Amino acid sequence: MNRENKYLPFIALFLIVLISRLPFLSAGYGVEEDSWGIALAAFHTKLSGIYEPSRFPGHPVQELIYSALWGTGPVVFNLLCAIFSAAATVYFALIMRHFNFRHYFLAALAFAFVPVVYISSTYTIDFMWSETFVLMSFYLLLKNRLVSSGILLGLAVGCRITCGVMVLPYMLILWQQGDLRSNMRSFFKITIPMGIVSLIAFLPVIIQFGTSFFMYYDQFPYPPLSKVIYKMTFGVFGFIGFTAILFFMLIILSGKNKNGNGELFAGSLDKRVVSACYLLIALYVISYFRLPQKSGYMLPVIPFAIILFGYYLSSKQFRIFSIAMILSSFFSSINLTDKLRGAEHSALALKHTISGQEIFFDVLSGPVFSDYSKRKLKMKYTDEVIQKIKGTSAKTLIISGWWYNEVVVTMLGAPTPKNVVLVPYINEEEMKRYVTDGYSITYLPEQDKYNDLMHKINSTDQLAQPF
Repeated sequence: MNRENKYLPFIALFLIVLISRLPFLSAGYGVEEDSWGIALAAFHTKLSGIYEPSRFPGHPVQELIYSALWGTGPVVFNLLCAIFSAAATVYFALIMRHFNFRHYFLAALAFAFVPVVYISSTYTIDFMWSETFVLMSFYLLLKNRLVSSGILLGLAVGCRITCGVMVLPYMLILWQQGDLRSNMRSFFKITIPMGIVSLIAFLPVIIQFGTSFFMYYDQFPYPPLSKVIYKMTFGVFGFIGFTAILFFMLIILSGKNKNGNGELFAGSLDKRVVSACYLLIALYVISYFRLPQKSGYMLPVIPFAIILFGYYLSSKQFRIFSIAMILSSFFSSINLTDKLRGAEHSALALKHTISGQEIFFDVLSGPVFSDYSKRKLKMKYTDEVIQKIKGTSAKTLIISGWWYNEVVVTMLGAPTPKNVVLVPYINEEEMKRYVTDGYSITYLPEQDKYNDLMHKINSTDQLAQPF
């Protein structure tokens, strides 16, 4: 194979993934308040010259780059995430080819089109940045370029601090039985450059906040178990994808995949890699259950879960598995019908109310389309809020909760009435002070409930009224 043909599959893979993301890069910075928070922090950092984390413990590698790019607009911010996702897909393909996996191209496409990967590639969030650096680092680990692997793992930590746990599965792969000196040498070749790069990345945070920045972000009580399980299953893989996972897990456990157990890996897959995949998945599942707020927290397990399915399934089974992963982004969405932050659905959608929230199941609309329509719907309501703010003449305080970042970022550069105060959440004592100062306190939809949860009070709707 000549040099050009050698790289052609990877160039094609990069372009396929990047082009697939392009239609979904508009509609602001994303559906999450954190994505708009990254934009707001970038603005403040650019304005003041002092690094501001969007939320603790900080994601300085991504946030500092975005602050340098402030003013280019959300499409550019989102495009960077799309480019990172395409690079991550290429590196996962390189990893699978290194393992001599027969369907490495298909495995990479399966990774790229898992709903949480696809969606996280289309808006401003750190998930794909960190995952790209992890996969690059893992590939260099397999090539025994340990110092370079550690540097890239440090960059991953600079995007998401939880990436530091990768050291454990790395050492499991490198472990040489009965050779402690070699094992310690390998450990330090990775951890020293990782530590140095991580320290440099977090230095702006440490200078401002000391070690107090080392905290995880948790505002509200632990969510219901049903929501926790939904987010780590259907929220990650979609209905089709997770159904396929359950189906093939049953086949594997029943022992009916006699042609599996490594036959797709020419030769065999090192048992240490298989064990490392299990360890990594276990570590991230434990981490997720500590703070189960977003499906994206489970994204790091996806490439390693695909490796395991590639190990246990036959060629035909793996092809079906991969096709299911690809289709899962485009069909069978499960989402909210909420008129302000829900998703569009077809007339054939089935609806059901769970815990006071109406949800739908729509075969004809996939998670990617649902996410994009939610982004547009939230932007529409944000514009309505801003128009009402501009027409407000009375002294007013607005408890805006998860709408805060989006409203503030959308209003940047526009004159804001001096009589209007916008806050995410506010405690009872401060509310009473504003009332004494002649302010009318209002709240955006549902934020009376979340303000009470945030401050462990039961008085928001007594002191405030709907906006």
